[in-house]
Amino acid sequence: MKKLIQLNLLLLLISSAMAQNTSLQQSSPQEPPKNLRTYDWRDFNVQSTNTNFQIQIVSIDGMSVLKIENTNSPPSINPNYSYPIYKPVEVSLLKITNSVIKKTYWVFCELKFENVWSGLAVDTNELPRFENPRLVRQEEGDLKLLAYFPPSASGGDERIETSDFNVAGTSNWQLRKFAVDRTKFESLPTHLELKLLLPAHGTVYLRPIRLLGVTGSWWSPQQISLLGGVSGSVIGCFGALLGLLASKGKARNFVLTTMKIFIALGILLTIAGFVAVVSSQPYAVWYALLLPGVILTLVFSLNLPSIQRRYDELEIRRMTSIDATGS
Repeated sequence: MKKLIQLNLLLLLISSAMAQNTSLQQSSPQEPPKNLRTYDWRDFNVQSTNTNFQIQIVSIDGMSVLKIENTNSPPSINPNYSYPIYKPVEVSLLKITNSVIKKTYWVFCELKFENVWSGLAVDTNELPRFENPRLVRQEEGDLKLLAYFPPSASGGDERIETSDFNVAGTSNWQLRKFAVDRTKFESLPTHLELKLLLPAHGTVYLRPIRLLGVTGSWWSPQQISLLGGVSGSVIGCFGALLGLLASKGKARNFVLTTMKIFIALGILLTIAGFVAVVSSQPYAVWYALLLPGVILTLVFSLNLPSIQRRYDELEIRRMTSIDATGS
């Protein structure tokens, strides 16, 4: 019985340590974003209907890279106008419509570009209205992410939020990070679309697109800390109480039933802990499940047979005493 009491005191101490550890997790920085998905260009058929737009997949440094080239000649100068005329081309690179959007916070694009034209010009589609001087504007390449939101009211129009980065001139590899709007509207985007606009000649190289986000935690650090402190203290005290009752041979049904309940609880917590690990839950979540689960299962499973024998021995003694008294 001393061994049982010692083991349950150990349970109390370890559970308290669990509560302290989760408190530290509460004050530690938020876990870094995780790579949710990488879109390899070899898995997609990116095309443009414009004949002046050439798209191909090339290998650079052992990585599949999407090469987009606008083969238009430099903007021509029309003698009737003082500004060059350009032929812009826009291509849809990637559409994201699956459930991964729910966890996506950032879209990472790595790109480099060469000789992307930039300057004052007018779009050929706007020439009939060229009398309006506002149609003459600075035009340059543009990489943009469109987030499509459901209408705010029934029968309303779909909302579109656009984030973009300018692409002009020549540049070596650089990282562009698009933030997915998750606060401005009530709901998440229904789908995302990545587009590239090249107003005239130029070449752009894109490495595989990555979606980054934070895996949703089952509980907040505050909840985990509270759970660890309360459950650790309650289970530890309960264990000591069961050991004390068993040593005195009292409350047999209560003790044995409670121990079996704790064993079942320990198994369930252990299973939940493994599920949390597989689900990439934060350390504080699976630790708070696995530690008490393993301890409960081991402590009470190892001591249940000895406690049952203890009660059986006391029952035999009691019956023998009654028989001796009766005789």
